[in-house]
Amino acid sequence: IRRPPRSTHCISSAASDVYKRQDNQVIELVRMNKLLPEYPRQAVRYGIEGSVKVQFNVDTFGAVLDPFVVESNPPGLFERASIKAVRKLIYQPPVFEDKAVNVESVQVDIVFKLQ
Repeated sequence: IRRPPRSTHCISSAASDVYKRQDNQVIELVRMNKLLPEYPRQAVRYGIEGSVKVQFNVDTFGAVLDPFVVESNPPGLFERASIKAVRKLIYQPPVFEDKAVNVESVQVDIVFKLQ
């Protein structure tokens, strides 16, 4: 007897991310596309759910630079899928005081859930 495959989904933070500069000025980053990580097969097979926090920079064109995992639970299972998905994100070019700026230390939380 074959079991039907479990449906999977990933939840990330809202379609915009807020970044607070060192001088407490706020820059809103607006995503142009969705964050769509692929649920790892091994996690589906064993019924494992988890979460990952990824940090990265956004350049003046809205591209993601240098993503890395800050926190992962459970460790070693969802990091690769999370980094791969974050690298595909595109933001509207970030603007501060009417000029394009680089934004550092942006963080997104990605939650992997089975339904």
